[in-house]
Amino acid sequence: MTDSAEAIAPPEPAVQLDKFISQRDTERWCKRLSADYPAADYWLCHEARILQGFQRDPRYAARFVAVDLDRRMLVCEADGHPLTHWLSTRVGELEHPFQRSSDLLRLILASLRALAHLSRDGLVHGGLRPDTLVLKQNDRGEIDYDSLTLVDFAVARTGQERIEKPLFIDLASPDAAYLAPALREAVLRDWRTYAKLVGEPGKSSWYELSDAARRQYASVLMPDLSVNTLDWRVDLHALGHWFRQISLHRIDYFKDSHQEELPALIKKMQKSMLHGGFTSLDACIKAFEAFEMDKRMLAIAEPPQTASVVTMQPSPVLHANSADAALPASPRLDDDFSPRPAYAGQRSTVSSSYNRWVGMGAGLLLALVAGAALLRSREEHASVPATPPVAEPAAATGAAPAPQLETVAQVDSTQPAPPPVQTIPVAPVAESAPPPAADYANQPIEALRSAAEGGDPAAQTQLGLRYRKGQDVPADNQKAVEWYRRAAEQNHAGGQAYLGFMYMTGRGVDRNDDEAARYSRLAADQGDSTGQFNLALLYLAGRGVPKDNVAAYRWLKRAAERDDAARARLAALKRQLNPAQLAAAEAS
Repeated sequence: MTDSAEAIAPPEPAVQLDKFISQRDTERWCKRLSADYPAADYWLCHEARILQGFQRDPRYAARFVAVDLDRRMLVCEADGHPLTHWLSTRVGELEHPFQRSSDLLRLILASLRALAHLSRDGLVHGGLRPDTLVLKQNDRGEIDYDSLTLVDFAVARTGQERIEKPLFIDLASPDAAYLAPALREAVLRDWRTYAKLVGEPGKSSWYELSDAARRQYASVLMPDLSVNTLDWRVDLHALGHWFRQISLHRIDYFKDSHQEELPALIKKMQKSMLHGGFTSLDACIKAFEAFEMDKRMLAIAEPPQTASVVTMQPSPVLHANSADAALPASPRLDDDFSPRPAYAGQRSTVSSSYNRWVGMGAGLLLALVAGAALLRSREEHASVPATPPVAEPAAATGAAPAPQLETVAQVDSTQPAPPPVQTIPVAPVAESAPPPAADYANQPIEALRSAAEGGDPAAQTQLGLRYRKGQDVPADNQKAVEWYRRAAEQNHAGGQAYLGFMYMTGRGVDRNDDEAARYSRLAADQGDSTGQFNLALLYLAGRGVPKDNVAAYRWLKRAAERDDAARARLAALKRQLNPAQLAAAEAS
């Protein structure tokens, strides 16, 4: 048996959420629970009943299509992209569409109005996250805030549809940072009640229960759970958490007063009424409506292109090796090792979900498996899908979920939906050493272009980087690819690594795994840590090269000499290899 065949495949994610287009050209979302997800039938049926309750008034909620219990999945319709993806979409010189205070205010108000509408109908969502908020563009290319829709009602409840099982979430997970204290306490109380009911008093979580007690979870119903007594405050707290993450990084304030008043109101969303919080949702909405806003709207030339969504819900650990799986694999993006703009020292955050993610996110979102910030706007990383047509989500360094490339699969609209492609989580990637073009980092664009046109590969790489990031020139991935290619043809390692990434993620060029592997290898052979890291990810996913965990280990080991993210991924992979594989990998 080959090393590749012996390699241990990563466990199936507890929750997968993918977007596809039906034959009727409607945008659909397929949510799938893993085979290990306890009482999957119950939770899918519960969510289906919640969605069906919106049939007469579909505002703010995705339209229910079907539920397939045999394949453990639910399908709904909603046009647009999740907030996690918008938070990694560049708009001119802005890192994302909500970097201006006026646009952030529009987003906050749209979310609050949706929450108020749902609350008036007696619904408590319980899991508001950037990966659940979907927004589309209007005909002018602007974000249509009136289109805001929710696509995940996994733990929602109404007076008629109450939850009858303890919420199957891990409160210790960094992904749970957004949950309100009242919700946390209710979940603990419910698990203690369940533990008594199955004869194991004193225990307070799924992880403490015996196998016998866990097996009873699917059949036990508890209509008087504490979570059913909670109200809109838990949802307002969650929104406050995510918007606070967005507002922590650089914001272009329309008015000086915004700089002090906006963060203060966002922080107030997370306070209880006894500690100065809002007394009602209407009062909260009025407070934000009082801001004077810039009437100019942003036109977004290049919308998100990601199909897969990194879910940031604090799902329980379903696998024995979950710690290994939590460390994500995200191709190194040129943004990560490129020169920073003047404000780069200010940290931007996006959901913590997949931060040690695979974080926000969201939301910047996607993974998210160990932080608390999805809304990290700039240092994004795209993840590597195992197979087409659906590409994986991206992540943001440091603290957040961030979205990535979307390839749309055509699906028979008469069927519920195809099983989503298994995703590879995305981890935060530390900034690597400056690229060979670092000497050109601060050059005026005219001087840089002159050197690039003169044939200097370092200048060509740096110019491609400027086009990729929209610095001093309009953002243009195709031109970035052109300049990267010129440098790569001169055997410039940085240009080869960047070009490999563009092929890897389909930016400015059709995605091509063979070319991604070729250019990544050319850079890797020259000692470029980014090329080595991305080549390892391709081996892990079996894209452009045979799936081979041992070969991936070898390249990660080389990249780890200069790269913290590679060291973390190497440690995770090391625990997945059997002794024979590890010996072979270490011997190389």
